[in-house]
Amino acid sequence: MKEVQQSWLLEMWKIKVKSWREAARLYARSGLALLRALLLPGIEMRRLEDRLAQRQRAPEDTVIRRAGKWFAAIGRLGLRPSCLVRSLTLARVLRREGYDAHLVFGVRSDNGDMEGHCWVAVEGRPVTEAPASFKELRHE
Repeated sequence: MKEVQQSWLLEMWKIKVKSWREAARLYARSGLALLRALLLPGIEMRRLEDRLAQRQRAPEDTVIRRAGKWFAAIGRLGLRPSCLVRSLTLARVLRREGYDAHLVFGVRSDNGDMEGHCWVAVEGRPVTEAPASFKELRHE
């Protein structure tokens, strides 16, 4: 009986370590993507299409949640990354995880003022920050 209990406990620890390792990998990947998007947004935009992985690893909502923790952390420091930086970061990590994520740009005009916004879509579906008041710019 004790041997079965030890075996079960060992298996549970293996699962826990694997989930910690996965979380650490996603946090590191998100942090690096955020840093690159902050420092080199133009280069990141040009290279985004080349970053699609072959298979999906982490669930989409997990990737979004872990990247969002970086945004919250730097927000506490008084730094608020632009929608472009947030979108580049998230799209890069999602693509590296195997999701076909793309940047979407939109504009709106309120009282004569033109305003632009950027968000991420996976398979044409916005995953974050897709305000309905923005008209999506399409390349035709």
